[in-house]
Amino acid sequence: MIKIMGHELWRGGEKIGYLYENHIVAHDGKKLGYYSGEYVYDNGGHKLAHIDGNHLYSYGRTSEEKMELEKIGEYIVGAVPEIVKCAIFVLLGS
Repeated sequence: MIKIMGHELWRGGEKIGYLYENHIVAHDGKKLGYYSGEYVYDNGGHKLAHIDGNHLYSYGRTSEEKMELEKIGEYIVGAVPEIVKCAIFVLLGS
């Protein structure tokens, strides 16, 4: 589980990253990707996922995965918009 505390991202008592503007940043300062509107992008600007209704659709190399937003809320805890939680989930895992 990842907890959002302010702008910091924590997993198991260890800081793993932080939020900066619309970017997800690793603990070492490397920008992993960003979110805009209903989409999540990698740092190179390639779409990785999007929200449609109550689901997140992630794009794999050969398929598309679908996950309920409610389930993502069980992995990513904090008072931020759904797209922020989805970007953290896609870019840092659960």
